[in-house]
Amino acid sequence: MSVPEDRRKHGKLEVNTKALALCVYTLRITANGKIFTSEQDGFVQRIRACATDIHTLCWKANNIHVGANMRRYEQRIELEARAIDECNALCAMIEIAKPLFHLTTKRVIYWTGLVTEVRELIRAWRESDIKRLKPEKA
Repeated sequence: MSVPEDRRKHGKLEVNTKALALCVYTLRITANGKIFTSEQDGFVQRIRACATDIHTLCWKANNIHVGANMRRYEQRIELEARAIDECNALCAMIEIAKPLFHLTTKRVIYWTGLVTEVRELIRAWRESDIKRLKPEKA
């Protein structure tokens, strides 16, 4: 018997897997020179960097083992917050890219859906870390 989708728990690595998928998707579609023209290469590089940063920040945060160390806890929470900010920035850049590169609505909906899903997973992860990992202040 399967569990209804709204009752499923997210795996611990799902956020990293989804962030990687978002990064790869972004790098692949922006490599299409027929759509993402070289005359806007600076903007395309910013989109690519943003998607790469989301994955990298998640990866770095996941590899910080907090224990009772308040500094590590703060670093991890900060990396998660920065990843959320990068998701918001990527959504804004996709919004700009739509008319600039004549992207289809279908592509924009799919792409922003990926970003939104990753952002919500990071937010849930961050909230969980805040509840679960916050060391006691001395």
